[in-house]
Amino acid sequence: MDVKTKILQMIQKRESDIPGLSAVMDNIISVASDDKTTTEELADIISHDPAMTTKLLKLANSIYYAQKNRVETVKRAITVIGFDEIIGIALGMGTLSSIVGKNGLRLDMKALWFHSIGVATAAKALALRTNPGIANKIFIPALLHDMGKIVFAVYFQDEYTRVRQSAMENKKPLYLAETEMLEMDHAILTGLLMKRWNFPKSIMLPCRFHHAPDASPVQFRYHSLIINLADYLTQKARIGHSGNPVPVTVKNCSRKIGINESVLRLTIEQLKRKETEIKDFFDITT
Repeated sequence: MDVKTKILQMIQKRESDIPGLSAVMDNIISVASDDKTTTEELADIISHDPAMTTKLLKLANSIYYAQKNRVETVKRAITVIGFDEIIGIALGMGTLSSIVGKNGLRLDMKALWFHSIGVATAAKALALRTNPGIANKIFIPALLHDMGKIVFAVYFQDEYTRVRQSAMENKKPLYLAETEMLEMDHAILTGLLMKRWNFPKSIMLPCRFHHAPDASPVQFRYHSLIINLADYLTQKARIGHSGNPVPVTVKNCSRKIGINESVLRLTIEQLKRKETEIKDFFDITT
């Protein structure tokens, strides 16, 4: 049985190695799907997970958010961090802890999470320049865009090691090596995993199409383009490591979202200057 068939069976089978999410995580996903949820309701859900509560309070008080007054409640943390951002961070921490529970991984999960925080930071900065209306919404899929790599690394260790070796030896983008050797890239796998966990389309589709934005449904094409470009810029800034040996973006990506070369250079420099804050964010959430 080939790897693609095994993956599809594993994702689609109700009783499989892919874990379910906690009740708190299920509730947070429901919140992400409902625009009417209040700050008080989200705070109440998060408060049922003491470990998550502690980390989010530490994050709200970190140098990343640079608050003058101490944040002591989850409700205040949501105000400081942002409603959508805190959903993304909670989902990221929850899904990582659900999947990553095995030894012998051949992908640096910490470096990947560090990279993901950088991509979310860059994506929000790009959106604020070009389409402020999606600046908060883009943070969640940008943070979670590489989840499929974790599934490859955890459940198909030997096969994924060969994929990464091939990508490095042939100086080829990782997602292309995945497609050639596994008949599926990590973006597609991320989409399948999110569909299993009932993530809303506003999160699932930008992740699913971040390496193929032009194939994305029109409603989420801009989101996919921004994540694609933010991914590239974060790699160029050397923030964390995604396992990809060749930073690449789709043709004319920056032009399609209205960004010129000077803004690209500026974004890379801003990421480098913000590395200490991103590292603080990373330390708290891991």
